[in-house]
Amino acid sequence: MRIIIVTDYPIINGGAGKVALESAIALVPHVESVHVFTTIGEVPPELASQVSISTLGQSKVTELPLSESMIGGLWNKQAAQAFSELLDGYDPADTLVHIHSWRDATTLSFVPDMIRRGFKFVVTAHDYGLACPIAGFYNERKQSACTLRGMSLGCVCTRCTNGQFVRKTWFVARHAMQVYRAKLPAKLKHLIVIGKLNERVMTPYLKKSAKVHLVENPISVQPILRSEAETSDTFVYIGRLSPEKGVSLALEAATAGGFKIRVVGSGVQETELKAKFPNVKFEGWCDKEKTQEILRSARALLFPSLWYEGQPLIVDEAAANGVPVIVSDISAAKEAVDDYCHGLAFRSGNLDSLISKMRLMLDDNRVRDFSKNGHEKYWNDPHTMERHIKKLLAVYSEVLSD
Repeated sequence: MRIIIVTDYPIINGGAGKVALESAIALVPHVESVHVFTTIGEVPPELASQVSISTLGQSKVTELPLSESMIGGLWNKQAAQAFSELLDGYDPADTLVHIHSWRDATTLSFVPDMIRRGFKFVVTAHDYGLACPIAGFYNERKQSACTLRGMSLGCVCTRCTNGQFVRKTWFVARHAMQVYRAKLPAKLKHLIVIGKLNERVMTPYLKKSAKVHLVENPISVQPILRSEAETSDTFVYIGRLSPEKGVSLALEAATAGGFKIRVVGSGVQETELKAKFPNVKFEGWCDKEKTQEILRSARALLFPSLWYEGQPLIVDEAAANGVPVIVSDISAAKEAVDDYCHGLAFRSGNLDSLISKMRLMLDDNRVRDFSKNGHEKYWNDPHTMERHIKKLLAVYSEVLSD
């Protein structure tokens, strides 16, 4: 079995990239060969020493001049040509293409030739880019989840992105290329989802014969003793500081309720939030070790996201550390709460609901129970890379034999 992995970046800059690159390295001992095809930036030498990888050295589409992004950002001809040349060295009989991300530069321009040649492939739905033109089913103007069907008349006509309507028009045009030229998701026979909500949202866009495989993302946490969260008096938010994450709501709740809170992360709202909440402790971006230290110091993790999410890894990491959570009921994070029984869910976007759940977390016995539940249930079946690779290989075998 030979594997080609497609992802926009040759560096880890988010959840999809992390899973794509780390799983590629982990796959090397289990298959005949692994090659990672990327399009943005340069390959770090330390990664090139671990796995076969190539890049086109391009830029993210949103960083290109308008004239270039309006054309190349819709359909990357250079990526299509390079991928076609890569496929020349492979046999469709024993090669599988695994697509992780394509929206920032790669586009799905390489798919028609891949299908024409008879190569089997599978896509992981890290987001909702196969169904929604802006990939998140999130209305930036209303700051709430979108329930419109992707590419319906209502979707196309709705101004759901910030800025001029031409921005939404560009997203629609690119999605149309994906649907009508790359023929995805129509030609998709196998889809990997990372959670149950992920599957429920995506299923209506697949043909009935398509097979959906649940392969949760691996969690990078080493076995560790339970955090004694009941001894802490501080809530923590960890993540991107942007509107769809609901961080502003979390800070309003903490301020109104008189709760201590620490914020880890950076993003477009950072300056605005620091000015609006001068008494909040902003840690900025932290490395993995520092982030874990802050997480373990928390009474509870706040995850107030306003959109569906895919599989919020930080909520699983909280369970692994024995840290309770408070999550919005609209996001996929609620699945983790249902599985681990390590927290509470509040009504998405509702300030009073969030404050009430934070007050419930002032009960030491409740916090201790949530902490023990999460720690025990997570380590009974940890989401290790070995578990992830085992599931991936089973999917790969099924796709190749289809």
